[in-house]
Amino acid sequence: MGTDSSETPRAQAHHVADSLVEVDLATELAALRDSDSYQAADHAAKTIAKQPGVRVVLIAFKAGGQMHEHHAEWAITVQGVHGHVEFKVADRVVALMPGRLLTVAAGTPHHVTGVDESAVLLTIGGAHMPS
Repeated sequence: MGTDSSETPRAQAHHVADSLVEVDLATELAALRDSDSYQAADHAAKTIAKQPGVRVVLIAFKAGGQMHEHHAEWAITVQGVHGHVEFKVADRVVALMPGRLLTVAAGTPHHVTGVDESAVLLTIGGAHMPS
C-alpha cells in the first residue's frame, strides 16, 4: 500500500509497512491516549512501523500502568518519549525518561511501570548477521 501525497502525515503514518514512514510522535501519542483501548486499560500500544526484521511500537501508560513481566524473542530498544517509566530487569530498576534509551537482549524477562502518564518507543529487532 503506498501513500497518497494529498494525505496528511497522520494518515500516511497508518501505512506502517511502506518503504518510508514518517511519524509525528506527539500526534500519534495524543491519538493513542484518546483511543478506546487506552481508556479501557492502564496502557495501550500502537505499531507505527513494521518491516521485515524490525517493528516499532508506541506505548502509552497511565500513571501506575504496568506491563507485567514478559520477554521478547528478539533484542529490543526502549526510548523514553514522555514522562517517567520504570523499567525492571531482574533486580535492576532503570528510570526511563525522554532522551534515555535502553537496549535489552533477546529473551530477557522485564517489567515496565508508568510512574506518571508516560510513553516509550519500543523497537523490536530481528535476526542480524554477525558484524
